[in-house]
Amino acid sequence: MANQQRLDKLNALRQNYSQQLPQRIQEIKSLWRDLVNGDKKPDLRQNFQRLIHSLAGSAGTFGYNLISEKARIIEHNLEKLLGKQPPFSVQENVQIEHSLDELQQLLELGLTQQPLACSVVSPIKLASKKTDTRLLFVLENEPEIAQEIITQLTIYGWQVRVFEQSQQLSSALTIELPSAILVDIMLSDNDVTGTEFLSAYQQTLKEAAIPTVVLSARWDWQSRLAAARAGVSAYYVKPLDFVALAERLDKLTQQDSQEPFRVLIVEDEIILAEHYAEVLTQAGMQVKTCVSLEETLLSLEQFEPELLLLDLYMPDCSGTEMAMVIRQDERFNDLPIVFLSTESGRQLQLSAMQSGADDFLHKPISNADLVAAVSLRATRFRSLRQLIRQDSMTGLLNHIAFKLQLEIEISRHQRTQQEMAVVMLDIDKFKQVNDVYGHPVGDRVIKSLAQLLRKRLRKTDIIGRYGGEEFAIVMTHTAEEQALQVINMIREQFGKIRQSTESAEFFCTFSAGLSMFPNLQSVSALLEASDQALYQAKAQGRNKVIAYAAYS
Repeated sequence: MANQQRLDKLNALRQNYSQQLPQRIQEIKSLWRDLVNGDKKPDLRQNFQRLIHSLAGSAGTFGYNLISEKARIIEHNLEKLLGKQPPFSVQENVQIEHSLDELQQLLELGLTQQPLACSVVSPIKLASKKTDTRLLFVLENEPEIAQEIITQLTIYGWQVRVFEQSQQLSSALTIELPSAILVDIMLSDNDVTGTEFLSAYQQTLKEAAIPTVVLSARWDWQSRLAAARAGVSAYYVKPLDFVALAERLDKLTQQDSQEPFRVLIVEDEIILAEHYAEVLTQAGMQVKTCVSLEETLLSLEQFEPELLLLDLYMPDCSGTEMAMVIRQDERFNDLPIVFLSTESGRQLQLSAMQSGADDFLHKPISNADLVAAVSLRATRFRSLRQLIRQDSMTGLLNHIAFKLQLEIEISRHQRTQQEMAVVMLDIDKFKQVNDVYGHPVGDRVIKSLAQLLRKRLRKTDIIGRYGGEEFAIVMTHTAEEQALQVINMIREQFGKIRQSTESAEFFCTFSAGLSMFPNLQSVSALLEASDQALYQAKAQGRNKVIAYAAYS
């Protein structure tokens, strides 16, 4: 049903374009007559060239390939006349006039419309995302272990449902599919083993892309081989390292949390922009369209695109000029800009790309080619950005990237004057953890806090590893009281996470300081105030959250 609706929408756009086409051709012929008659309006030739260029690109997109080819010939012939002033020679006039008449004839004879390849593009797997709560099914017949699994994994945002018998889990699977399944190998005497259960459901779970994890008291090769043959994704030995288990579950289900690509289209042909937007949206992307430089600059900050698809010829500001303006802002230096145009001259393409664009796609372009080209470039941008911006251990923003993002958020909040909280937090007595248990264990503690912050803060909040065991957070559109409540909730949950080594178990806490925008309005002032509040929290006994205004 959804596929049919998408087809209907694309066909409606094509029908709308078909209805506009006769008027477009008449407008082009009228402009040409004005040019031939010596009309001195300065923008007349520019408008005629723009309309022909637009027709060459849009007609092919909507299935009018012959008209697209004829318009491209006219555009090519016009290039020879750009240096001359009308009236043109008889031969030049006749050549253009004849081509324009052919456009009209093609339309009237009905020879132009060819079936449009508008089959729905299969959504990209990266963009598929479950909207329900992350659900974990657990098959465990020991109440103490089951309760500990619920307690620890709930901290990381999992909704845990425990079953004591395999038949109970089987029944649940006929009603609802979880994000992952956790199974103990050894169940009660009158039940099958965990691996036997998973073997029976292996093909079904594989087709549903549900990862499975096994718990066991044994690490022998026979048990691990049996688990592998049952299609198990991960194997953990009791007592459980819940930090490692939570991290592995995140990795196994990370395809569900991938964000769709964000694409910004700048195209003055509204119907063509709608067509591109619909094609990319059907491929699982988030798309926004713009028609002016002012609207584009605003969308760059608010929409934060991962790729800009830009028409080369625009009425008030050319694509090359727009690219140059965008590159003036260092925040968008690495944003991929892809020109989309009928321009076929390689020299002109290279000249246009010198303005700051990264690639050049040729109109008309098929739906499949458009999706593939945009996906490839957006994937590359996202990967490179992660390498540059992310802390390698935690996957959070690194120190520099966090400060740059804070600067962007300050600019955004200055326009609305909404409140924003900036938090600095530090793991208490972390040096003692490293000294007693070793740096690898200390690294796991840092990663456990990073995981918790990702799970308990909103997607609109910004989290960075500021250095060592210190983290920084920007809580957008948040009042001080609300920010204190959230950070205190996270502080309490972090204190309940069981940190494990081979020989011991222990717990950690953190302290935090908080400052507010618009009370303070610069990066340095907000970070310094939060750091001072953090220092006060440490001085007052640790495991506390203090707001800057509370003691200043």
